[in-house]
Amino acid sequence: MSQRCLPTCNCVRVQGHYSSNWLLGGVTGLSKKNTNIYLQRLNSFSKKVEYKYNCISLFSGGGGLDLGAHFAGFKTLLVSDIIPSYTETIKTNLPHVSVYNDDAMDLTAEKIRGLAKINGDVDLIIAGPPCQAFSIMGKRQSLDDPRGRLTIKYFELVSGLKPKVFLFENVPGLMTVNHGEDFNNLLEFIENETNYQLYRTKLNASDFGIPQERERIFIVGFRPDISCESFSFPTNATGSLHEQLPDKMPSKFALESVEGLPNQVIRVHTEAVRKRFEAVPQGGRDRGSYSDRLRPDMPSGTVMIGSSAGGARPFIHPYEPRALTVRETARLQSFPDWYEFSGSRTEQYRQVGNAVPPLLAYEILSAIKKVLEGKNVS
Repeated sequence: MSQRCLPTCNCVRVQGHYSSNWLLGGVTGLSKKNTNIYLQRLNSFSKKVEYKYNCISLFSGGGGLDLGAHFAGFKTLLVSDIIPSYTETIKTNLPHVSVYNDDAMDLTAEKIRGLAKINGDVDLIIAGPPCQAFSIMGKRQSLDDPRGRLTIKYFELVSGLKPKVFLFENVPGLMTVNHGEDFNNLLEFIENETNYQLYRTKLNASDFGIPQERERIFIVGFRPDISCESFSFPTNATGSLHEQLPDKMPSKFALESVEGLPNQVIRVHTEAVRKRFEAVPQGGRDRGSYSDRLRPDMPSGTVMIGSSAGGARPFIHPYEPRALTVRETARLQSFPDWYEFSGSRTEQYRQVGNAVPPLLAYEILSAIKKVLEGKNVS
């Protein structure tokens, strides 16, 4: 397999530093009413965008990739997830989408075209198949795990639909399971199944102005007839506010001004739990729930969904003896405040915890769009 078409983005994390202005909550050059540069950027993304390309979303979860595609100008025509509350979330926020809630293993290229009502080219297919089979939280099972086979199914559908480009996301554990053999086998399978021009990398959300340390791998494939020599993965946030962002966004900026927002329901803890949380220092871990308490001057750790039994494991608020709300956790993941989550509280936490940060997805998909437009990405 040619390594030329599998370049790894040279993304080396640089230790962040914080100026006194950031630690005090102020930003040089901005008026007091705009001191929270993170929320200003987060909520600058609108529900209304001008679409230029179409998109199919598989294993959609709560819609992190879909929202990033929306921001970048891709219109998602079909979302697919076996859990109805997940697709209900996406449908609530992006009402134009069609929904498929049955087993993804039953999908075919023809069925997807019918559900999406698309006759011509599919521009983009996005997916983050269930990652528990590869996660460091699990048992590092191989692609033989039923959830791992969903990854194979995704690329079979890519082969059948022949989109101009695909984007695949998963946990870094996929690169190391079975000593990396499964990942190499997967890359060979993708190349043989699709003949696409492949690029892959590992990115950290905190390098993109997101207040969370979250590493994920991404594989992008372009159809053989698409000229993609100019493509490269982004390495940092872009846009008019980029120069005003700190090296690493402190988590406290995600926790301001949450009153009255959707999904801002504060969990009621027992007195014993509150006392236990009070005793946990910022940056420490509660021994009872294994939840970490945020350090307000640093990005959070990786937002996680909790146990395989379905529980949620939110962070402990840095200033209050309670768990973060769904909204506060969604802020750490870079969901804008207008994006509402459906389902039970646990399902909402799981949607947030499983998601690709929308602002990270936006940066990757913006680079992909430039290739489709014939522009130089760099």
